[in-house]
Amino acid sequence: MIKRTTFSYVYYLTRVFFIGFGFSFLFSIANKDAWISFILGHIISLFIMFLVVKIKEKYKVNAFLKNKGHYLLKALIIAFSASVAIEILFIFQTLASNFFLVDSPHYFIILPALLLVFRICKNGWTTIGRVGSILMYLSLLMVIIAFFGLFSYAESENFLPIFTTSSFNILKATIFYVAYSSAPIIFLILIPDTNEKIPQYYFLANLTIIIMGILIIGILGPDLITIYRYPEYMVLKVIKLLNFIEKVENIFAIATLIDLFMVLAISMNAVKEKLPKKRTNIIFFSILIGIYFTSLYLGRHYNLALQIYYYLPIILLIFMILILTLLSIAIKKTKQMSEK
Repeated sequence: MIKRTTFSYVYYLTRVFFIGFGFSFLFSIANKDAWISFILGHIISLFIMFLVVKIKEKYKVNAFLKNKGHYLLKALIIAFSASVAIEILFIFQTLASNFFLVDSPHYFIILPALLLVFRICKNGWTTIGRVGSILMYLSLLMVIIAFFGLFSYAESENFLPIFTTSSFNILKATIFYVAYSSAPIIFLILIPDTNEKIPQYYFLANLTIIIMGILIIGILGPDLITIYRYPEYMVLKVIKLLNFIEKVENIFAIATLIDLFMVLAISMNAVKEKLPKKRTNIIFFSILIGIYFTSLYLGRHYNLALQIYYYLPIILLIFMILILTLLSIAIKKTKQMSEK
């Protein structure tokens, strides 16, 4: 059970920020050479995964943060988790309103998801892990079927010539790739009962991102990948089941909604875990309401939301560096005081 839940956590957290705008943003930077940034970012992120495992195993972070004090660190974790939740809800409502529930108002689209998350978070990590493990098989099945359906449409000419993008843009896309894929893994430090195979699971989950990115370039080509806001959804339109069943992209896109929902549950439960023990449910519900209205505001001011999303990789990196740094300092100080 621990192996399945750990893999499901890594699977969702690794993939989530490439949904909606992640791919299109990276393609706008590195164009058809973005696949190089994907591979380089993957290699760099693997080292971060080993660091996460080392910190989690050596310092027993989850138990450490249950102690009194460390309010600045807990506040930073709450801010990080709430920021992730707001972005997830914005992506969720944008994707759903554009492709699934076109005529439905945004407040109706995201409200059921938040209510369900509130219910799941009442039971904590155990329920989230079980739900995630079950839904992961459905998501992974959809992804694998989509891959096999897309391979025949990719053309090698769309990758040639290589290295037409400047080295600076490739490096920039690499750093942003690292932010998208590795920063959410910080949540695994906070989740109990996850095993040490996080780097291996990350490798497999990240492989689905790299393959999808390569397929998007191979199918759409260097011009279209910079035009479409949802290139991963547009390539799904070419799939035909049994060579005659068309327009199945909405079925395969269910995998993206599963990823979004599960990361929303993970981030909100991370918020709840770090709240004061007194009146936790009241404070938690109030934060949910604040996140709900903030995401609605972003949905109605689309240009502002896009500007925020363009800075999201930098925001994620800053949060990741600050959390890991403050955590290391807090643990070292605690150990020094206990030794005295």
